[in-house]
Amino acid sequence: MIIDIRKDVPEFEKYVARRVSEHLAVSKKQKKSKAVARIDFGFEFGQANWVALVFDTREEAEPDGEWSRGINKFLLERPNWPLWHKLPDDAKVEFIDLKGKKVNVMKNPDEMICKIIGDALKHVLITARDKGVFKPLIKTEKCELGVENLEGYYGWPAYEKRGRENLA
Repeated sequence: MIIDIRKDVPEFEKYVARRVSEHLAVSKKQKKSKAVARIDFGFEFGQANWVALVFDTREEAEPDGEWSRGINKFLLERPNWPLWHKLPDDAKVEFIDLKGKKVNVMKNPDEMICKIIGDALKHVLITARDKGVFKPLIKTEKCELGVENLEGYYGWPAYEKRGRENLA
């Protein structure tokens, strides 16, 4: 089985734009918009296979996993990614990363796959920022972008490097 993460990127980009529109619509309905402090792309691979973009408006927002609360209503499921527990014992899974490199992930699947997916989501967030997709949002001065795997196998940026390349 070969999964080319580059084929997921256009759908991720459309999903980000849709989630921005949804957030703006909800804010307009509530007539009192809280500033977005964090924009987090969370994901799970292997058991359920999904990504979720979350706008954190907490005053003291931190990369603390809170993004995972209440996400069921806006998950972007990835049905073409394999469910790990359903693979035969002799399965061979390879991923093609953003650079087009084929990677045999069977040696260390959790970390290797999560790095490929996480790097793709990071790329999508940075590209969206650079294209102005987040411009319509009311954001805090230091609104951060982040990517995190639900099980903790991937996180961007490193905690001590926050505020450098990840500002929205």
